[in-house]
Amino acid sequence: MRHLPLYLLLAAAAGCALPALASSDAVPVDAPAAVAAAPAAEVKVAITGHIDLAADRGRKVFIEFLASPRLTAAVRASLASSGFELVDSREQADVVYELDGAFQALRPATRRTAEVRVGDYAENPAPLATKSGRGGSVMLSLNPLAMLVGTIASNVGNATGAQDSVNAATAGDPDGKCLSRCETWRYRQRNVVNMTRKAGTTEQKCSVLATTEDAELVPARLIQSSLAGLQEAAGLIVALGLSADPALAK
Repeated sequence: MRHLPLYLLLAAAAGCALPALASSDAVPVDAPAAVAAAPAAEVKVAITGHIDLAADRGRKVFIEFLASPRLTAAVRASLASSGFELVDSREQADVVYELDGAFQALRPATRRTAEVRVGDYAENPAPLATKSGRGGSVMLSLNPLAMLVGTIASNVGNATGAQDSVNAATAGDPDGKCLSRCETWRYRQRNVVNMTRKAGTTEQKCSVLATTEDAELVPARLIQSSLAGLQEAAGLIVALGLSADPALAK
């Protein structure tokens, strides 16, 4: 992996300014045709475990999506529309359903990372900031049932924040400009949503893992894919419309 040295990027920015056009609507004769947008990367979904929601009809049910009143309201509405008897606290319930999840991304070439809890993103679907991984090594767990919140943040710091800012301003990317093997600059991304059923001392779990590789971060796409997978994993339909993914925060 090679990057343009910062002094070359600055020199290019200073010495290669284009001349101003004669008028605001003037267009060069040899202007290149617009480049078509790259197709959306494939999202793969894997389901582990199964929960039979229908077996709990007639029982008092409490359900919560951790860290998100918005998602909690969506899953409660789903169960209510299917005829479940819902209660307002865990203490009142015969059965408790608990959901949680996390989005994570890793750029292998530079070890740049990003992560967010699903509940937090549902409440505030803003562009995700990334963290520099220079000098560090981060491995994403392959266990879809493991909660991953905080694992990257606790292991990787952004000790080069000033360098990231300069690179973003001059090259459009906090890691600088890619010159070779640019496919390794695509972010490996995953989103896990776990669902746990608790009845007395008995617990059941199911999990939906959505993965993709893309040059940009696509948390909304992966979160939506994981939530959609809950219908197959547990018969739970979550009607939550997340807007298109915001631009990657540099």
